[in-house]
Amino acid sequence: MNGVKLNNDEDLQLIARQILEKEGKAIFALAELLSDSFTQAVNLLVNCQGHVITCGVGTTGMIARRLAHLLCNVGCASLFLHAGDSLHGSSGALRSSDVLVILSKSGETAETTQLAKIVHPRGTPIISITACPESSLGKLSTVILQIPPSDEIDPYDGLMGVGSSLISAALCDALVFAVWKRKGTSNQEFVNGHPGGIVAHLKLQNQ
Repeated sequence: MNGVKLNNDEDLQLIARQILEKEGKAIFALAELLSDSFTQAVNLLVNCQGHVITCGVGTTGMIARRLAHLLCNVGCASLFLHAGDSLHGSSGALRSSDVLVILSKSGETAETTQLAKIVHPRGTPIISITACPESSLGKLSTVILQIPPSDEIDPYDGLMGVGSSLISAALCDALVFAVWKRKGTSNQEFVNGHPGGIVAHLKLQNQ
């Protein structure tokens, strides 16, 4: 139905159900792809002596920013690095003691691939989340976390990252949960990192 305008409410609901079903199947397919590389990625994050730096472009950049935030929640010092800025001096922030996590469906995104090429000689471990392990990014990576292709979900013949971004976000959630369990971050430590918002309010109620 590319380029077809839908005015019927029932057709719109049908399309929505179909997309949700396809995305659900893609998440299950992702679970089947988990392997020892996932554990390797978790260990790199948990044992990082510097900062975990996340990076992506466009929609995956938003997922990368979210990943950095969630990792901080479980006691893993993390920062988001804008891919464009990284090519104008900000890549200098990365050291061998850091871990770089790059999200790129194709593994050929110009900005993130260039960043990987810059930091690879420094010995900075690179974790890539990509659907193409044989890509340029994959070849520069220390650990590859493969996501299933989602071209049948993504609009415009797979060019718009809808399903792929959801799958990447789900994998990031699994990483955060595993890091939390490996580090053993307590509920109190989590609350201490949230002095504002509803979490702080609930904390005060329980004191």
